[in-house]
Amino acid sequence: MNKKITILLSAILLSFTVISCREVTEPAADPVVFEPTPAAKEMVMAGAAPEVEVVIVGDPASGSEWFLNEGCNACHSTGAEKIVGPGFAGIYERAASRGYSSPDDYIEASIRYPGEYIVEGYSNLMPASWEEAEKQEIADIIAYLKTLQ
Repeated sequence: MNKKITILLSAILLSFTVISCREVTEPAADPVVFEPTPAAKEMVMAGAAPEVEVVIVGDPASGSEWFLNEGCNACHSTGAEKIVGPGFAGIYERAASRGYSSPDDYIEASIRYPGEYIVEGYSNLMPASWEEAEKQEIADIIAYLKTLQ
């Protein structure tokens, strides 16, 4: 009897093994289709990366502090008076007529590269130490200069 039970248990175990080893297939999921909007499709087709414009907003108070700390007031008045360099009263309006794409670009170029554009009647005596100035510092000084009427 012991032999019969062993054979029976072996047959049951073999049956479970065969049943549990069979492959169970799951139906495949529907494929995901990417359908971009027309504008996105044009960008993807052109291989373009999305454009991100970062606008740095200047702080006039920080610009005023920078003006004093960097010693700009030693050569430039905040009025119309000439010291060594031109006075800054109305500088933003005058900068618009200098042939640059914007007054901001002209002022930034004048600070970073002072020899690039020299106003008639003045020499290039401005130090060239602000070429590596931070964008925020430049935005701050421009915001300050806009306040000088």
